[in-house]
Amino acid sequence: MPIMIFLLAMMLPTAVSLNLGGLRLSAYRVVLILMFLPMLFQLVSGRRGRVHVFDLLLLSHCGWALMALIKWGGLAQGIESGGIYIVECAGAYLMGRLYIRSYEDFAGVARAYVGLVLATLVFTIPEALSGIHILHDGISSVFGGPRAAFIEPRMGIERTFGPFDHPILYGVFSASAFSMAYFVVAERRLMKLGGMVKVGGVVLATFMSASGGPYVVLMMQGFVAAWERALGKVQGRWAALFSLFAIVYLGIDLLSNRTPFHVFVEYFTFSKQSAYNRIIIFEYGSAEVARHPLFGIGLGDWIRPVWMSDSMDNFWLVTAVRYGLPALFLQVALLLGVVWATGQRKNLPVEWRRARHAWAFTLFGIGVAAATVHLWNALFVLFFFLIGSGTWILDAAPAKRRASLQRAVAPLLVQPARLF
Repeated sequence: MPIMIFLLAMMLPTAVSLNLGGLRLSAYRVVLILMFLPMLFQLVSGRRGRVHVFDLLLLSHCGWALMALIKWGGLAQGIESGGIYIVECAGAYLMGRLYIRSYEDFAGVARAYVGLVLATLVFTIPEALSGIHILHDGISSVFGGPRAAFIEPRMGIERTFGPFDHPILYGVFSASAFSMAYFVVAERRLMKLGGMVKVGGVVLATFMSASGGPYVVLMMQGFVAAWERALGKVQGRWAALFSLFAIVYLGIDLLSNRTPFHVFVEYFTFSKQSAYNRIIIFEYGSAEVARHPLFGIGLGDWIRPVWMSDSMDNFWLVTAVRYGLPALFLQVALLLGVVWATGQRKNLPVEWRRARHAWAFTLFGIGVAAATVHLWNALFVLFFFLIGSGTWILDAAPAKRRASLQRAVAPLLVQPARLF
């Protein structure tokens, strides 16, 4: 129930918000604020599993971001800005970390998530064809929020917002459900009509955004899913995949007069102008990191040409610019570490392995796309919720193992009764 309320709140536009002083309390923020202290108590008390090193990495990242914001804006401003950052980042992580504790929990959330994506098609298909932003503008008009900004159509369709603030956000939200639809909901049985409809619906919803970042999320998931399906019984297939990535990276670096990042951005964006803008953002943003490597610049303005907007389309770069390199390293260590640790568990049931694939491939797709897309508002909390949603694999015991433990313990429980 807490997760369902959280997901539904995340689907509401930012127009559905309360303004408390200078603080905007959107629907999902209200849910996380109300749940934050109870979730933190459950984590510390161990009621929902032992504390992991990954929990400490997450809290350390939030603590460093808080110090960076205090350094930037003083104690009062820093606590206000840092407090809501902690609520969004740690609160969303804890929501997945604490309330998904078994395969059944994860499968239920996967079905709900895919169901929400498919439900949005009722509104976004007409939106793409008519240009009327039904969900966003309809809800915003009721609550007095701004209407959807005008964005040029692409590929002959209107770029759909759904209930989000930008087509990129709707696209990443939809694309992130692909692996869950394929591995968990459809259980890889695409020859059956139900499985094809669910996976195809997720692809269609992503297509409606007409945004390069979501397409990258979808393609990365599709690529690693195909790799796993083709080489599923080959030992060392993931080491081989990462070696392949390293070879491609080195090949581009040696044979091209541009960096691999420049090549990636140019070929995975829709227009030369968009690619050029992202390259300039990276150059000026990384220079800002070099000037302020420890605590970043907080929410302050960054140095750039006067004709550039303050938008920075690179989630990883934004983290380093705002909070410093330590915050970025802690964030990356959390993501890579938890995926690596869950991958070390052996002899898991087939459905558990499918769930692990769905979760890890989703994070892989978002992680790659985040180099060209900034995750903000609902997509920011979704990302950290997804990171936390896979930690159950570290703790949960398969049903067969639980049954064997019960059989082993049963004689010890019965023996004292025989004495009497």
